Amino acid sequence: MAASQLDPEPPALPERDRGAPRAQKPMPWWRTALFPRFAWFLAQVLRLYWATLRVRVHGEEHLEPLLERGERFIPCVWHQRQIMGVAYLRRLRRRGVVPGALVSPSKDGELGARLLAKLGVTAVRGSGRRSGALAMRDMYLAIKEANLSPLIAPDGSTGPPHEFKPGAIMLARLSGSPVVPISFACSSGVKLRTWDRLLVPFPFSRVVVEVGEPIELDPIMAMTESPETVDRMGAALTAVEAAAEARLGRVASSAD
Repeated sequence: MAASQLDPEPPALPERDRGAPRAQKPMPWWRTALFPRFAWFLAQVLRLYWATLRVRVHGEEHLEPLLERGERFIPCVWHQRQIMGVAYLRRLRRRGVVPGALVSPSKDGELGARLLAKLGVTAVRGSGRRSGALAMRDMYLAIKEANLSPLIAPDGSTGPPHEFKPGAIMLARLSGSPVVPISFACSSGVKLRTWDRLLVPFPFSRVVVEVGEPIELDPIMAMTESPETVDRMGAALTAVEAAAEARLGRVASSAD
């Protein structure tokens, strides 16, 4: 799952006119000075950490037609399991995938954006909670202009956890890109005391990444998404999570 020490620079996205947002204080000088160095350090730590994991990927054959044609897609992962979602997308760069992720436009999101850039992942600045329409526009334009495959956590930045929200569905309809459910399970790890109970595998643990079948959505737009479609997408994401857990159990049994 590890990539080269020097990740290629992700494509730079043009600055967007975001209207007249609420005025923010300038970033303190110490953040401006330290964030680039801290982001570089965190990127090195993450690369080393990911390299220790014993990873098996299942279901990647579902992506083969898209990868062979060089088509973008929208990978979806529950917020709790996004740490391996980013790692898996970086792995696909050698197949021509341009990975991306949504990052808050606030000053606090600056470190995350710089960290992703050091990892070769394009950060699209936007917040589904505070600037949903603008974030949707910027994600759509990034998909079209940079052929981006943006990682989406459909239960949002604040939850409720494992509740599929319609933003990813709307983005798929707008862009014509299929949604690909992804999840993982690990033999040992810790769930952090965050709202999503973020799952972090312990170093050197076994990890199973499960890739589901791409889901094509008709380009039909409405003011609200049907509950049936939302439930279908949530069920697909929960299914790959369960499949990863089941595969991990079989791997553990065979190892024993």
